[in-house]
Amino acid sequence: MALEITIISALCVAAFLLSAKLIALKRRIRALSIQLDDCDATLIAAQLNGDELETVVKKINSKIAEEQKAKAQIRKEQDAIKQAIANISHDMRTPLTSVIGYLQLAERSAENDEQRANIRIALERAKHCCSLVDDFFELSVIDANGCDPVMEKIDVNELLCEMILANHPVFEAKSITPRFDYSKEPVYALADRKLLTRVIQNLLSNAVKYGYDSIDFSVVSSETVCISMANPIADNDLDTERLFDRFYRASKSRTDSGTGIGLYLCKQLLESMGGRISASVDSGSLTISVTLKLFHN
Repeated sequence: MALEITIISALCVAAFLLSAKLIALKRRIRALSIQLDDCDATLIAAQLNGDELETVVKKINSKIAEEQKAKAQIRKEQDAIKQAIANISHDMRTPLTSVIGYLQLAERSAENDEQRANIRIALERAKHCCSLVDDFFELSVIDANGCDPVMEKIDVNELLCEMILANHPVFEAKSITPRFDYSKEPVYALADRKLLTRVIQNLLSNAVKYGYDSIDFSVVSSETVCISMANPIADNDLDTERLFDRFYRASKSRTDSGTGIGLYLCKQLLESMGGRISASVDSGSLTISVTLKLFHN
């Protein structure tokens, strides 16, 4: 009888110790799982007891270290490529500017209308190439160095009026009527004037290039400031979800001279100012809305 009691007691102690070890192991595994779920975690930290779990942790840490090293190398190579693109774009701007200057001189000194017309075509092509290089340069600079906006108080009604007037010859050439029924009361947004001007100009150029007939502008302010541009478009199948993706082009035609950079730049510049951009198509009309922070006194 005493022997049976001793055996039962020993089994109970063994079962208790085994249960305690199992519970401790489960806790260690749960802690490892939490760390693995944490995207910001570096190497796994765990209580090492010289058991099989320690071997697993060491292997996991080895893989994490290899992955971090590979990601660092990829980032380094990407930064080098971006900087190279920025340097190439910068180097291309100077000769293109010179070509445009010489073509302008040649246009003024052309001997007849045929020569003048041919030179004018070459001049327009050179200006277009220069514009593309400028876009690539700005894109590469933003990708390589980011964007550091200088935030200030801006009257968006006034700025939009200035931009519409500045683009009047372009509207007239494309027979597009700009419509902006605004209040004379100023609407102040918190933004970088230079960057916001670039955004609006890109949107105007896009509307002129792909729209027709008219462009309707509006400014609405509440908790934020919203600038909207709406214009008729021929392509009702426009993918508004991808419109602001890098290099996205609505038209697949080879004759379309767009690169898909302009609207992507708008998104990047706005996000650097804490703003956002969106698009929608309704009844053959594309509306692009820019949302900015409201300036508070």
